[in-house]
Amino acid sequence: MKIKDVRPESFVKQIRCDRCGRETDAGESEFYDFTSIDYRAGYGSILGDENQIEIDLCQHCLKETLGQWLRITDPMTKQTNNLAALARFNPDLHGGEFPTHSR
Repeated sequence: MKIKDVRPESFVKQIRCDRCGRETDAGESEFYDFTSIDYRAGYGSILGDENQIEIDLCQHCLKETLGQWLRITDPMTKQTNNLAALARFNPDLHGGEFPTHSR
């Protein structure tokens, strides 16, 4: 028999940009566009052996500071490319059978 209980758990209710100070609350659209980096540096890292590295950036600061290096892909373009590749599939040329849905 499983005996259950309830325990409180922490959650993020607000985020503040470490660069510009912009704040947003959970549930607001801006909240979901924040980028958070949280990792442990490796041995011999220029950031210090095994130091914890953290930063939270709003979408505006992310674009302003890293924009020229970001690889941004439109999901519709990716889907269109996938469908085009699928349309070029030829079982005789590529071998095997193309899977079909069972009814």
